[in-house]
Amino acid sequence: MQGLEFMIKRAEYRKLKEADLFQRVIEWAREDEDDVIVEIVERAFNDDDAEHWLTIHPSSSYSGLTGYYMDIVARERELNGNERRLLAKRLADYNKRLLG
Repeated sequence: MQGLEFMIKRAEYRKLKEADLFQRVIEWAREDEDDVIVEIVERAFNDDDAEHWLTIHPSSSYSGLTGYYMDIVARERELNGNERRLLAKRLADYNKRLLG
């Protein structure tokens, strides 16, 4: 297996292993009625282009993809700087819950 091919397979495997992280955050955000976080994490989880993931964050599909889609959603919703910071804080709070 060549280098890029190996990295893609590894990224796909890592995302499968991290699927529980995505699902737990989606569940918590739904309970909290936080539709923006649900959208971000669902879009990140549904991204199935492993080669693309490697360009975003080579060591973690969860953190790289959620950060990437947070930026996209913030741009689409035309959030200002303060709103973006609050969104990033909300996502970080869910990430901290994963560690707890």
